[in-house]
Amino acid sequence: MRLRIGFVVDDALALLTIFETIALGQLVLYPFSLYTSGSFAWYQAQMFRGLVPLSPILLVLLLYAWLARLVLTGARKHSTRLDRFSRALSEKVRDLDKPNSSQAKFILLHHPRLLLIVAMTAAALLGLLPYSPGLNPNGNIVGTDTPVYIEWTRQMLARPLPQAISYAFSEADRGFRPLPLILLYSIASLGVKPEQAVGFFPVILGPLLSLSSFVFVKTGSEDSGAAAIAALVASFSFDLTVGIWAGYLANWLAMIIALFLLASFFIFEKSKRKTILVPLILLSLALLLTHPWTWALILAATLVFALSRSRDKRKLLTISTLVLIVGGIIVDFAKNQVAGSTTLATDLGTKSPVFGISQFLIFWPNLAGALAVFYDGLLGNALLIGLSALCLVTIRFHDKMEAMLAC
Repeated sequence: MRLRIGFVVDDALALLTIFETIALGQLVLYPFSLYTSGSFAWYQAQMFRGLVPLSPILLVLLLYAWLARLVLTGARKHSTRLDRFSRALSEKVRDLDKPNSSQAKFILLHHPRLLLIVAMTAAALLGLLPYSPGLNPNGNIVGTDTPVYIEWTRQMLARPLPQAISYAFSEADRGFRPLPLILLYSIASLGVKPEQAVGFFPVILGPLLSLSSFVFVKTGSEDSGAAAIAALVASFSFDLTVGIWAGYLANWLAMIIALFLLASFFIFEKSKRKTILVPLILLSLALLLTHPWTWALILAATLVFALSRSRDKRKLLTISTLVLIVGGIIVDFAKNQVAGSTTLATDLGTKSPVFGISQFLIFWPNLAGALAVFYDGLLGNALLIGLSALCLVTIRFHDKMEAMLAC
């Protein structure tokens, strides 16, 4: 009796799902089970740590998969055998993404808004978790950068409104993140203590991240079920966990704005209505005033996406993206002239030591160290990076959602 590989894979995935479900249940009921030797959650952590050494290799494959695809596309024209192999591999991986009958019967996928509410609720509860009496009986401030945000908020509260706004645009972090500071100042102005305004800000950001993920995927794929799953995954992503424990509030808010910006760009591509440029410009400027580096990365990806579109869409999308970029540069320069804040270009000049031949020669040690040491090894998630690299095999650049993710 022949043993089919597909059955073995299905059984392995079923066992892995059961294992992960039990581990998740232990973490929910008793968060310290992660450190309890012999628990499912502990074994899960050991498994992830064991896979960390594979992360650098997989990340290189992920980053340069587009180059491999270009080479493969050219080689397929000269090799029939290679063409058949690449087509079979692509179809096999793409088949994994097709919904089966059990997925179709999954009742929550028929109620995406309900699943979205569950995701947003879970994200809000996770924002409260660090201050629960069982974990933090003394109510200590959680987050590496959280005390800095608290001090900035205090400084703004000690000033009249015009001077407080000026402080956010100039002195606090050289004027790099005025929008989140103004939001925190607005909350604290209602009589909320700065410690509470900043400490519980994740309770607001968490649900917004789930909502923005839902809107982004729904607009790009037009699949409400996939959007609801994306929202649920976002509520447990390391954007949320790192955002809480590292206190990266501006980065977190920037990702929320970025997802709404990209969703608006999808709408603009489909409708071609120039009136949508107004919310696009506003979202772009909000992103710039929240976290300039995220603005630069997102606009660069959007420009590449615009250039990759079909000829009938390319011109409009490219010009519109350039308008957003030029508008951001003008606002950044004006902010510098009026408030004396640091521009993105000036800050880029301070990063010159990280470029050059010397850094290229230590590329691999830098990469391995970043994945294994930075954030206590959180970025060295070999499973997540590997799945992302595998998905690039099936990317179809004519599909707007997949093309944007590839960019």
